[in-house]
Amino acid sequence: MINIANAPCSWGVDYADDPNNPNWQDVFKEISNAGYNYCEIGPYGYLPEDINKTSDFLSKISLKVVGGFIFDHLHQPNEHSRIKSKIISTCSLLNKLGANVFVIIDHISKKRMKTSGDKENSEELSLENYKKMISFVYEISNIIKEEYNLIPVLHPHAGTYIEYEHEVDKFINDINNNYLSLCIDTAHFLYSGIDPYNAILKYNSLIKHMHFKDINEKILHNVHDNKIDFDNAVSNGVFAPLGQGMVDFHKVYKNLKKIEYSGSATIEQDIDPTLGLKAIDYAKKSLNHLNQINV
Repeated sequence: MINIANAPCSWGVDYADDPNNPNWQDVFKEISNAGYNYCEIGPYGYLPEDINKTSDFLSKISLKVVGGFIFDHLHQPNEHSRIKSKIISTCSLLNKLGANVFVIIDHISKKRMKTSGDKENSEELSLENYKKMISFVYEISNIIKEEYNLIPVLHPHAGTYIEYEHEVDKFINDINNNYLSLCIDTAHFLYSGIDPYNAILKYNSLIKHMHFKDINEKILHNVHDNKIDFDNAVSNGVFAPLGQGMVDFHKVYKNLKKIEYSGSATIEQDIDPTLGLKAIDYAKKSLNHLNQINV
């Protein structure tokens, strides 16, 4: 059995200081009320600094924490000191909450968002900045594992400098870090032209976490045909509740079973929080879809 989690990003919470963020207690209550027993914690600073308050509240609503993330400008060397500090704070919190994984995501950039999903026209990092990013992720992977006993997992993401399959392969090969594993996001892989089913078999034991997300095939084709950037693609509804898009989660489960996957999976529904969408309805639909799958 794969432990299925949900996360504040499904409620539009991508940044802790966003004034549009819903109340943290309301979000985690809705995750629980939607039928989930597991969660990710969202961006650092969204939860209160008082660990006892957070822990007691999550325990009261029967939610266990599987992990958290950094979504920041890994490709900008001048930001590394600030990002490292945020990672340490996040991992300290995760460790106290009994989590297992820490998800590492490069932040979207204007240049790469414009060409997201278009491998041939996507500009790569300069060699100097690429080497600095490799060195930084190597360093933080060691800290995450050795000091906080969490599994660092790299999450390739549309609109970033770690998006396409050749970039994932090169990054993993160049970093050569025994601690760094991989998180496959089913929809981001498809968005960027990577077959997620083959990727599960290809990366096999490297995969220590999954993000389950669906993607609307018609909207995706429109996004690529009309060169719509990633932010607008999200606003246009490119990501759909599980079962209403092109991802075959029966095949996902089948291939995860083949590799004897034993990690967790977090359902994510990337939404624009200003559009008035009811996140709890999406969360229920997605979980219901998975519950109907038998492998």
